[in-house]
Amino acid sequence: MFFKQFYDNNLSQASYLVGCQRTGEAIIIDPVRDLTKYLEVADSEGFTITQAAETHIHADFASGIRDVAEQLDANVYVSGEGDDELSYRNMPEQTHFVKHQDIIHVG
Repeated sequence: MFFKQFYDNNLSQASYLVGCQRTGEAIIIDPVRDLTKYLEVADSEGFTITQAAETHIHADFASGIRDVAEQLDANVYVSGEGDDELSYRNMPEQTHFVKHQDIIHVG
């Protein structure tokens, strides 16, 4: 397993790239809008980013979850919990709404 944290001091926001060396697949957790750093690391490590997930709706930064779906045609995983006021809207077709105890497989 490959794991790398990306930290933005200005936003106090962390995101992560997790990859499987056996299959070459990777997932971004809590992506920011500029995907460049994830793509550079994935390329250098031999990964293809096939998925992205958000841990919660982010009011504190501009999420890149839709950018990952659109630019990389990756599956995205967001919360399917909560009421209508706090739910995700206008998500790409390849969005999976996860619930408590769902499992996301990478590799």
